[in-house]
Amino acid sequence: MKNSLLQPNEYGNPAATQQSVAGFVNETAVLSKIPVCRRTLKNWRDTGKLPFCKIGKRILYHLPSVETALLRMQKGGTE
Repeated sequence: MKNSLLQPNEYGNPAATQQSVAGFVNETAVLSKIPVCRRTLKNWRDTGKLPFCKIGKRILYHLPSVETALLRMQKGGTE
């Protein structure tokens, strides 16, 4: 299980790390890279500004897609 992304946590249950398969990460990992609050992230998700995948109760974000969406929301920047 050395190369597995799922490592047992202190209770013996497998827990996914922030590095996930194919660039998908959880909300905590996205929030560590973007300086916004959880509610803003949820609002962007609800309004379709930010792409996500929902698997059961879990919400995952594809980091390259999130970066692309943020660049689409970018204002100005040209002189």
